[in-house]
Amino acid sequence: MRETITDAELEVLRLKARGRYRIMLLCTGLAALLILYGVWRLMMEEDDSLFVKIGATLFGTVTLSCGALAFFYWLLFQKPYKAFNDIFKSRYVLSTITEMGLFGQLSYDPKAGFTHDDIRNAAVVACGDKRYFESEDLLTGCYQNVRFAFSDVTTKRMVRRGKRNELDTLFDGQVIRFDRFDHQKISNGHLQIFQKEFLSDLRGWTAEYKVETDSAAFNSKFQIYAADEHNAFYILTPHLMEKIQKFQELVGEQIAVTFRGEAMFVAISRTRSIFDGVVDVPVAEQKALILGDMELLKNAGDVFLSAMPPEAPPQSRTGREKTGRTW
Repeated sequence: MRETITDAELEVLRLKARGRYRIMLLCTGLAALLILYGVWRLMMEEDDSLFVKIGATLFGTVTLSCGALAFFYWLLFQKPYKAFNDIFKSRYVLSTITEMGLFGQLSYDPKAGFTHDDIRNAAVVACGDKRYFESEDLLTGCYQNVRFAFSDVTTKRMVRRGKRNELDTLFDGQVIRFDRFDHQKISNGHLQIFQKEFLSDLRGWTAEYKVETDSAAFNSKFQIYAADEHNAFYILTPHLMEKIQKFQELVGEQIAVTFRGEAMFVAISRTRSIFDGVVDVPVAEQKALILGDMELLKNAGDVFLSAMPPEAPPQSRTGREKTGRTW
């Protein structure tokens, strides 16, 4: 079997899956009408009030129609979609990225991703409950001679609301890890930069010291937490702060950035998964989305891997506080 597939060949598989998808919806719609008619006829034979009859009819129709949808999905759509998506992931994604010529040592595993421990230790987003943690579509490689990993991440936790347990999504998006962010600097402990739209549940735990910079514009948009203030001042130079703001504006989504040791993590909050094939979008447009995701990765590398020119650490300052410290 060839390792790649052409756009035209993949488009044939997509159209086949899309056709089955439309048939599935048509069959489900017809089944819903028959169910509605049948349930209403049954309810008309009961002595209940009209309000009760209408409520029971709607409830029964919705419930049985969901069952019909699940049945037709299994019967008509599941197999052709799986064939399309499997080939999309295994024979199209990596070849499309490789054609860009921007990244080296590329490897792609649709079923792999970051571990719960990876995200917990990075402290870039709330990691949630381990049993509900999801991460897939792991792309690894090199950019500017630095190893990276790029993956979908979804974190959730179970919460109690009244008498019911509900599953809350804390973070849904992508996380990028660069194994080295500077050829000379190392972050002693966590340095976390959260866009202020990142709610407390989304950002998870924070380092000990809340830090403010001399930039009012940066402080108005981001919150900074550090295990050590002087380390924060050493890493977060005015040049880097400007780069972070430009990156957020370029992405147009909520971001968070953490530094720990030699590594840097970038989280981007958005609901669209990377590298998933869809049947209602032409292959050419899906290719453009893949290239767009890779441009996002490239932009992150361009911003952060070259953002910090070598410089000496600042002199220690006195009067440390655990919150509201300005440096």
